[in-house]
Amino acid sequence: MITRRHIRIKVLHHLYAHAIDAESSAAVLLKNLNNSLEEVHHLFVWDISALLRIYSVALHRLEKVKLRNVNDTELESRIGAFVTIPFFKLVQLDHRLITFKKEVHPDWSQYNSHFITICDEIFKSEEFDRFLETKGDFTFQKRLVKFIYQHHIAENEFLHDIYEDMYVGWADDLDAAQMMSGKVISSWNNQGDVVIPNLYKDDSDAAFGTFLMRKYFEFAQDSQTRIEAKSKNWESDRIAKLDVVLMKLCIAEWRGIEEIPVKVSMNEYLDLAKEYSTPKSSSFINGILDKIVTNLRNEGLLNKVGRGIIE
Repeated sequence: MITRRHIRIKVLHHLYAHAIDAESSAAVLLKNLNNSLEEVHHLFVWDISALLRIYSVALHRLEKVKLRNVNDTELESRIGAFVTIPFFKLVQLDHRLITFKKEVHPDWSQYNSHFITICDEIFKSEEFDRFLETKGDFTFQKRLVKFIYQHHIAENEFLHDIYEDMYVGWADDLDAAQMMSGKVISSWNNQGDVVIPNLYKDDSDAAFGTFLMRKYFEFAQDSQTRIEAKSKNWESDRIAKLDVVLMKLCIAEWRGIEEIPVKVSMNEYLDLAKEYSTPKSSSFINGILDKIVTNLRNEGLLNKVGRGIIE
């Protein structure tokens, strides 16, 4: 599932684009934000479907082996052991994933030769030989599934190129999508349970991005005034636009989201500054926000409750 950090990154990207070109309305920005967050889930559906494609290719290959005039009992046994791993059918028949796939329509058929190559590599691997030695053991079945996902899906640059063509934000979204795929595998147990995760942990996280963006615009003008007042030694055109957006977001989170502690918000945006802005941005932002939070506290504008009162 997507984390609040990833939601903040999505909000940041859209607001930075708005800061560069302010033609889009707040309503359009909110719609674009929700669409880009949904793309994380779409990428997950493609990703887990790639794993299932290996299973489908193996099933088809097994049927072809069985139809040969000359029996190849060893190959039939190897492939047969693979396709009887319960995980694949459990996931494939899960009603939630079926619903998600109807919305996304993932189709790997045009890349069939690539998945055939993957199957060849799997069946020739040492990891597969170890699995065959104890093929009825759940622990080794799950270990093989994890190995296949990690080495043939998660680290597959060919698939990454396809994702890049499909989704603009794929580079930022891939970690979140792969975490969801990993959760599916980790959730599988020997009672036959498997979990297909939602995009968000709960309703609060689902509303977080929209709420944060609304608060950004609600406090935007006042935040701009405060930033300018605390950076008088800097010409406004010398302050990176991304840094201004980061500071406005932090102030919006301080003033608009009661349950998030002040330090948590500060640390989140300082980390984003280190990752997305200039080398000196983090220390600059830290200095400005330290002054602003003092003023907000003195003015009684930090209305924190619950976890939020922890400084």
